[in-house]
Amino acid sequence: MSIGTLLAALSLAIWAYLLLARGDFWRAAERDPPIVPMLPDSSAPTVTAVIPARDEADVVGRAISSLLAQDFAGRLDIVLVDDQSSDGTAETARRAATALGASGRLTVLAGRPLPAGWTGKLWAVKQGIAVAEAKLAPKYLMLTDADIVHAPDTLSWLVAHAEAHGLVLASLTARWRCENLAERVHIPAFIFFFQMLYPFAWVNRPDHPMAGAAGGCMAARPVRGAT
Repeated sequence: MSIGTLLAALSLAIWAYLLLARGDFWRAAERDPPIVPMLPDSSAPTVTAVIPARDEADVVGRAISSLLAQDFAGRLDIVLVDDQSSDGTAETARRAATALGASGRLTVLAGRPLPAGWTGKLWAVKQGIAVAEAKLAPKYLMLTDADIVHAPDTLSWLVAHAEAHGLVLASLTARWRCENLAERVHIPAFIFFFQMLYPFAWVNRPDHPMAGAAGGCMAARPVRGAT
C-alpha cells in the first residue's frame, strides 16, 4: 500500500470519527432551555461579578450599567480590576455606577504589576476573585468582560440554571458581532471549531468528563480555601 493510500485512509478514518463519534458537534443541535425556574427572593444567593479591564473606557460604562440593572432577586456586587489603564477606565466605571445610585456595589481595584508566569487577563481575574472572596464571600462568582452588555435576565438565568441542576459552573456565550466581511467569515468558523474541540452535547452531560465554557459570561461556585 502506498503512502498516498495510507494518508487517504487515515484522513477518511479521522473524518468518520468526527462525523460519527464526536458528539454530533456538526449538527449544532444543543440549545439552552427557553425557560428556567426563577428563584424566589428569599432564596436568591449573593453574586459578585469580577471584571478585568485595561483601556476599556469606551465600553466599560455600558457593561457596568447592564450588570447593575439586572433583574435579579439576590444581591449583585461588582469588582472591577483596573489593569493599569491609561484612558480613564476606572473613572468611567465609577460614573456608570453613580448614575444608577449603586456606587456602593462597585469596588474598583488597581491591578498590580504582572508577575512572571502569568498572562495579563488571568492575573487580573485572580486579583479580583481574591478581593471578592475576602470582602464579600459570595455564593457565586460571575466572571465577565468589560465589553459585554448583558441582557436584564442574564444573571437570573445563570444562577437559576445552576441552582436547579446543582451545577458548579454555568455559562452563556455573548452574541457575537458579525457585521463586516472578516467577522462574517471568521466567527462562524471559530464557533464551529470550538464545538469540534468541545462538543456541546458532551459538555452538557453531567456524566461526561468534557467541560467547556465561554469565558466572558460564567457563574461559578468558588471553592473556599483554594489558592
